[in-house]
Amino acid sequence: MTTTTPRTVTGTAALPTAPTAIFAILGLIDIALLGVVGSTIAPPLAVSVLVAALGLVTLIALIPARNGSRPALVTVVVARVISAVLAVAAFFAGAPAWITAVEAFVIAATITALVLLRRQPRPQGA
Repeated sequence: MTTTTPRTVTGTAALPTAPTAIFAILGLIDIALLGVVGSTIAPPLAVSVLVAALGLVTLIALIPARNGSRPALVTVVVARVISAVLAVAAFFAGAPAWITAVEAFVIAATITALVLLRRQPRPQGA
């Protein structure tokens, strides 16, 4: 006869609302940038598909990350950092001003979400 012992997960916490919202918006922006594929201002197709995939990964991983899954949180953070690093290329590739503005927002919002994520929650009643 085999007995199972209930496992307790310790040290997990739900992803705070503000970083979740920012990460979700950034994921949607990454997917929406597929709209420039085929235009004269489009990056190489592989880059567009990679960025859209990062957005999709972000949105999918946000659900378990919001419920306290540490691997999902790491997935979200890695996807967002890679996306922000890829966004830097818009400043050097001669992209139109609106794309540069979107990519500047992606970089700034990623940094903001990561800072909010690192903040220690305040104890209740303090």
